[in-house]
Amino acid sequence: MLVFLEMLEGEEEKSVFLEIYETYRYFLWFLAHEILKDEYLAEDAVQETFFSIIKYIEKIKDIKSVRTKNFLATIVRNKAIDILRRQKGMVMEELEESDHSQSQDMLDTYLQKEKMEQIVKAIENLNESYRIVLEYRYLHGLSEEETARMVGISPKNVNVRIFRARKKLQEILIKEGVYEC
Repeated sequence: MLVFLEMLEGEEEKSVFLEIYETYRYFLWFLAHEILKDEYLAEDAVQETFFSIIKYIEKIKDIKSVRTKNFLATIVRNKAIDILRRQKGMVMEELEESDHSQSQDMLDTYLQKEKMEQIVKAIENLNESYRIVLEYRYLHGLSEEETARMVGISPKNVNVRIFRARKKLQEILIKEGVYEC
């Protein structure tokens, strides 16, 4: 907690931060735990969320508003998903290493890995609003309605963003020579 307060300049910012911390810390931990299923990782996601909040502290006007709650919920969900992605990357590396010991052709494995890395990199380079809906829908398997609730938009807007994200992703992959028309 002291680390966060030292990062803030004025007493007013510190006061606002303390109120946000006291009001939402358990709520944020619960949301992170729902995604991560691990209490320590959930704590990490909450800590990362509070570090992010420091950058936007001056934009938070009404601490107990629904808008603020949704803003914080979005941040903690994204932080939890980032943690999951990092963990999944480690698991994927372990699986890929075990695949090599099987009778697969090494060249095919290398090419598949290379393409997958390029696709993941292209997704990471997408606009955040596109990347998030793709991750919720395809990485986490959420429905349109669930994705809409998580992001705070309508299911129709989820479809529009997914369509645009896929189109943009295709353009990036064609440009990089990963995908051909």
